[in-house]
Amino acid sequence: MKQIQHRSFDGLQVRSEEGTRKMTFIASDGSRDAHGTVLNPDGWNLDRFNRNGIIGYQHKVYGSWDATDNPDNVIGKGRAYVEDKKLMVEVEFEPAEINELAEKIYRKLLFGSLKAVSVGFVPIGEGHFGEGDEAFRKDNETYYFEGQELLEVSVVNIPSNPNAVKKAIEDDEFMNAVRAEEEKKTAPAPEPEEVRDMTLEASKRITIAQAELTLRG
Repeated sequence: MKQIQHRSFDGLQVRSEEGTRKMTFIASDGSRDAHGTVLNPDGWNLDRFNRNGIIGYQHKVYGSWDATDNPDNVIGKGRAYVEDKKLMVEVEFEPAEINELAEKIYRKLLFGSLKAVSVGFVPIGEGHFGEGDEAFRKDNETYYFEGQELLEVSVVNIPSNPNAVKKAIEDDEFMNAVRAEEEKKTAPAPEPEEVRDMTLEASKRITIAQAELTLRG
């Protein structure tokens, strides 16, 4: 249940600081996302991120799932904080002379052809499903995280949707595991061994009686 999760958010650019390579984004706001989950705006653990604020592109910063260890996929550094129930991320992009990709992403953000970021996090604590139509297996099934530890923030091409097959599989695996746990909670309690044995014995006797009646008939 400690898989890295990714969630993206659209309409993110709040402001860019003229004469610098800095921008501030809203990275999450506690609304329901395309995966049917809600990140707790009061449940963010930002300590590790703020010690080493990794800003990536398309989450290609783990050196495994996309088969690349390219250090230029880290395109900047960031600092995160919560303001008015929103996760805010201040980003400073690497200069062009050390990272051409960072320069390209930065200019695309200024131009407006890129405008979304996505958070990489691990869940903290035990979440829960909503009530009513947000309950488990209902039409608007919604899972509420208890808390999240922020690991990295990435600029992404498509907000609120999986950006790679591996990411889509990881998200499905997490929710499938959560649903399996919920199924266990709602499953009928197993019969005590003594009651089960009595039930089997009674069933056997009924079968024998039915067989005797058939023979007599």
